[in-house]
Amino acid sequence: LRRSICDRIDRIHRLCTRQRGFCVATASNAVSTRHVIPIQDLNGLDAKLLRSPRDVGLTYFGKAVGADLGAVTPGHAGQYYQRVLPAAQVPFASTEGRKLFKKALQAGTMESFFFLAEQFRTQDEPTFCGLTTLAMVLNSLRIDPMRTWKGAWRWYNEQNLACCFGPERVRAEGLSFDMFCSLARCNGAEVAARGAPMAEEDIAAFIADFREAVRTVSRSSQRECLVVCYTREVLGQTGAGHFSPIGGYDEETDSILIMDVARFKYPPHWVPLTDLTDAMLKMDPITGKPRGYLHVHLQMRSALQGAPFRVPFVPPAAGRRLSEALAAKLADIDSATGDQCPLPTSDTPHLVMMRRWLSAVAAVEPQVWGQLLQIGDLEAVQEVFARLASYQPFMDFCKAYDEATQHFCGAEFPALRFQASQLGTRRQNGNSAELTLWSCGELWVLLLLLLPEHIQVLVSPELASAGLAKGLARTIRGPWALPLEAQRETLSHILPVPRVSRAHGCGRAQP
Repeated sequence: LRRSICDRIDRIHRLCTRQRGFCVATASNAVSTRHVIPIQDLNGLDAKLLRSPRDVGLTYFGKAVGADLGAVTPGHAGQYYQRVLPAAQVPFASTEGRKLFKKALQAGTMESFFFLAEQFRTQDEPTFCGLTTLAMVLNSLRIDPMRTWKGAWRWYNEQNLACCFGPERVRAEGLSFDMFCSLARCNGAEVAARGAPMAEEDIAAFIADFREAVRTVSRSSQRECLVVCYTREVLGQTGAGHFSPIGGYDEETDSILIMDVARFKYPPHWVPLTDLTDAMLKMDPITGKPRGYLHVHLQMRSALQGAPFRVPFVPPAAGRRLSEALAAKLADIDSATGDQCPLPTSDTPHLVMMRRWLSAVAAVEPQVWGQLLQIGDLEAVQEVFARLASYQPFMDFCKAYDEATQHFCGAEFPALRFQASQLGTRRQNGNSAELTLWSCGELWVLLLLLLPEHIQVLVSPELASAGLAKGLARTIRGPWALPLEAQRETLSHILPVPRVSRAHGCGRAQP
């Protein structure tokens, strides 16, 4: 045994004193991952690195390898069912919690509670506090996600909040303060973020500003809310970093109602405001910065008064997804086999373009595309279509639309409503119906002609090079040309250049 120990010590000594061109490091996650890191001189390593363990990814690659924050050791699986709050915090449903709620309600500082209570949800994963809080807030603000959740419904939940990163990454790594801001803006909210200060002399001002923000938002009858990012440990709770929205404020006790989204652990509870600010001041070990709070509200949007059409707000994440999905579908159309709707082979160019456009829309969120062009002033719309009757390319596309939809097996596209008599085609029944993309075929033609050039070229290069937008403006003239050009510009912002593009007719995607 003594000889064996001596041999091992001697071997370790030889390994430590030998010059090596690399070292092997193991990540700190549950499944050990080996990383070979080139090092010119092992003896030149920072002494601090040798004295204390560091995350290999953060040290050498700028990105932490870290542990999977959503993982749990087998011995702890299913071990816990809720926890008791520390004495300094008051459960919402307790006698004292109800008294605080009643006082705050009478004082008018519980306005946020009702909007949030309508959408209150529990996080689906241990690391989803940020995603759940954001989904809850976006739904309470009534922001249309412009993407399908399930069945016929559009709705926000943790799984469809992806933008630059998705829920799987959040499940493993959690969500930082800055990532929350980015994700909220990508999904249509306006965010005013306030990080906690690092300097001691700035803390008093931070507390005063936070108190004023809580007081203001809690009294507001508008749909807006505050989200806090804090460290549970400072409050005496179990866990680490956490997100939750603020539901109200009791000014007499200077207490805040935290609507905790981890309801499997803690119920909604009242916490002293100064305790919560202390919890925000605690440094995030991953980012190296304190946490903070966020004021989340609706973006200010103005519409042109009297304009014939308007384009609704579409969250950037939804627009990017819509643009990329349409590009991918158009790339597949030429190479698709087993077409369920045999089409005539002797098609005119206008008919080919229209069939490609309608086929792609029918396969990619048709209910969202059907929201992208809405009616503003009805009399102005009628005047616009009356003038477009003299623009031959528009009439050619209307005729192609009528023929394409008669043999179409996809979505239920409506018949023409204004140009039917001039073309001698079928006419939309029930002209008293509300004018939308689902009741007026001409709107689908107009939407195609207003699409940004990078989308039109995916439908057909000829469509993008025909100068149809300029022809529309010259034909409409008068007060409606500029508003229509403004809608076209808005659509180009909503539908950015997709990351997957294609050459028409090649039938394959290109980066």
